[in-house]
Amino acid sequence: MTSDTKIPAFEATPIDSISKIVATARQSYQSQKTKDVEWRLIQLRKLYWGLTDYTEKLQAALKQDLNKPPHDAILSEIHHLFQDLDLVLKKLKDWVKDDKNIEYPFTFSAMKPRIRKEPLGTVLIIGPYNFPLMLNIAPLIGAIAAGCTAVVKPSENAPATAMVIKELVENYLDPSSFFVINGAVPETTALLDQKWDKIFYTGNAAVARIISKKAADTLTPVTLELGGRNPSFISKSADLALAARRLLWGKTINAGQVCLSQNYVLVQKDVVQDFIKHLNASYNEFYPNGPKASPDYARIINERQFDRIKKMLDTTNGQIVMGGETDRSDLFIAPTVVLVDSPDDPMMKDESFGPVWSIMPYEDLDEAIKIMNKVDPTPLSLMTFGTKAENEKGECHEFFSPPLLWVISNIPGF
Repeated sequence: MTSDTKIPAFEATPIDSISKIVATARQSYQSQKTKDVEWRLIQLRKLYWGLTDYTEKLQAALKQDLNKPPHDAILSEIHHLFQDLDLVLKKLKDWVKDDKNIEYPFTFSAMKPRIRKEPLGTVLIIGPYNFPLMLNIAPLIGAIAAGCTAVVKPSENAPATAMVIKELVENYLDPSSFFVINGAVPETTALLDQKWDKIFYTGNAAVARIISKKAADTLTPVTLELGGRNPSFISKSADLALAARRLLWGKTINAGQVCLSQNYVLVQKDVVQDFIKHLNASYNEFYPNGPKASPDYARIINERQFDRIKKMLDTTNGQIVMGGETDRSDLFIAPTVVLVDSPDDPMMKDESFGPVWSIMPYEDLDEAIKIMNKVDPTPLSLMTFGTKAENEKGECHEFFSPPLLWVISNIPGF
């Protein structure tokens, strides 16, 4: 990646053009051309080669927005999209076939029922700032594969990536079917005033409520991918060094701005201090010269999010046991762990969505499960470090039911 890659300055789409853009996308869908599977495959191949040609520019944009290291941009964003495209290109012709292998009452047998895969229409994709390429383009891949036309609204908080996405889409995809709208709240509001056949939103719960209320007026289906106060628990049976290493990694990639990473860790009282020692050992191994000097450590997206995370550290009643360094001028917050004694501590009540997290001791697994249900009974992920029986009990839906279960076992080398 060259350091002199030119990225255009962020520019909002004129609000008075939005209704015309949406109407064009809808007319393109109504023309029926997107129903042709070969047309969809051509668009997907064009997107593949667009991502290939724009890899260096996308790396530069992600570096500018998040200080995301080039190899991280490949691993967590660009390569993910290539994998999605490889799968869709191989499977799409099978996916679109009518499903005739279905069960139905004998009464309907003369009708030969089948399930036909039909596109929904024109869709709106509103993306986040933490993975501003992957979480905009991955839903677009699905929309293209399904035979929909689409308008993508990237986050204005990652302006460089938003502009490169716009350039890529306009240069490689059908210009009457796929569009990128850039802007902030006014532009998003104008988009939500349009009629859509599906809305796909990735972000926070507050904005999700606004979108859901607006979509309800027209009975528009909505897919929401939101965050959560994700828990982890560690029993005295766990490999503490392994648990420390894995959990620390989850809070250092993308400076912890990952919806699946843990928000807090419940550690059995007998091993709390030993676990903290292993955390600090891994911290020093990851960043021998400190995370601020590391070329592999990202930054918080903007001052607003920096201040929000910093407030959690300033108001906690707990004790910082790892990290703690901050620099607002550099949007830098070191990976930080706080030892707390109450689920009502700000470190437990709020989602950090950053490189800070809390440790809270517990006596036994039943107590840990009660704490997890009190903090957030439906988080996005759960990470368990214990015996097989302890892990299974923690996963048990009788106690705990995360919509996406991410279990990290205690098996060395996993």
